[in-house]
Amino acid sequence: MNSNEVLADFQILGTRVSKLVLDTRIIEKGRADVSFDFDYEIGEVGEEGNRFQGILKFMVKAKAKVKNKILFKIELETEGLFAGNSEKLSREKFIEMLEINGLITLLHISRAYLTSVTAQSGIRPPLQIPMVNVLKLRKKKAELNSNDNQAEK
Repeated sequence: MNSNEVLADFQILGTRVSKLVLDTRIIEKGRADVSFDFDYEIGEVGEEGNRFQGILKFMVKAKAKVKNKILFKIELETEGLFAGNSEKLSREKFIEMLEINGLITLLHISRAYLTSVTAQSGIRPPLQIPMVNVLKLRKKKAELNSNDNQAEK
């Protein structure tokens, strides 16, 4: 099948790791409890020619503890530049696709990156970001933003 017939109206143009902080310690061995915190930000969204362009930043923080001692802390920020066909997508639909499709894409890229970096840093087993329900993350973020806006009034 010809790829032009099945290409999506939403595409990724590029990604970069904008921040990586990795803090490890040598401590006694034991079972590590790992916790994660996820967030994202939509950057500038503009229109150029017949396409929208938008930047999405995905942030993940991970912390591993053995008993009450921190084994490692990680902060990762991955940014992606995405484009959408403005003849077929409204601005609102493009932003929705940034939040869903873009976030899923950056989540997979971040997972692969962190697995590789932690393996090369001597963390055994290497860290793997768990599967994230992006729809729930988006809903929670909207609720937090709504609460923040109400608190400012």
